[in-house]
Amino acid sequence: MQWLHVYAIFLRHWYPLKRDFDLLTDMLYWPIFDTITWGLASSWMVEKSNGPATTILSILIALILWNIMWRSQQEISRNLIDEIWNQNLVNIFSTPLRLREWIVSVLGQSIIKMTITATAVSSVIVLMYAADIFALGWWMLPMFINTVLTGWCIGFFTAGIVIRYGAKMQTVVWTLPAMFFPLSAVYFPVSQLPHFWQYISYCVPTTYVFEGMRQYIFTGTISTGPLWLSFGMNGIYLVLAIWFFVRRFKKSKELNLGRFTA
Repeated sequence: MQWLHVYAIFLRHWYPLKRDFDLLTDMLYWPIFDTITWGLASSWMVEKSNGPATTILSILIALILWNIMWRSQQEISRNLIDEIWNQNLVNIFSTPLRLREWIVSVLGQSIIKMTITATAVSSVIVLMYAADIFALGWWMLPMFINTVLTGWCIGFFTAGIVIRYGAKMQTVVWTLPAMFFPLSAVYFPVSQLPHFWQYISYCVPTTYVFEGMRQYIFTGTISTGPLWLSFGMNGIYLVLAIWFFVRRFKKSKELNLGRFTA
């Protein structure tokens, strides 16, 4: 592992932030836009239905956790897409850079940019809604980690599809993660899903995060078993996702990475 190589890839994706409005939009604009929109909508609905204030808080914290998951997966798959769009994939991997160094670099970028997004969203929630985003106490940390791990699982899986089949499959970078929004029961209990979907939902690690978050906010207690199950599932899924990505990358090299410059 050459940390200079890791740092070089980090800088390669960090410098464009200064001049690429698309990247800044993905990192800050849309998360803040969603937070304002959903926050106002949920506040209005709760007021009209005379619902408890904890309902608004659960939705706002769900927004933070969902944006953490979304940003963590985007930094993996989107970085790969950028290299393909810029026809730079061959240039990078014709250097002494190893695949594991690229992986470590994008994981580091994911943590930093996701933290920036989470901070921005949290600030908007505090300023606009005066919500206590620390209502979960120290439970916020394992939930935070779990959503990051799930995002990485999705990111490596979608990156594996793109590196194998090229830009024609780039839509999975956005559509596949979006499928996890209802399956994770972000804004509502799993019981609201159709019966068959509930079985699928319980195979998604973040389901236990959002269910646990709501349980703690509404009752002040949390079942630790499902949260640990979420960690276990994430560990298995992440190993499989990275294995899938590495296998697809090797297969793509056999087919010649030069096809991405055509």
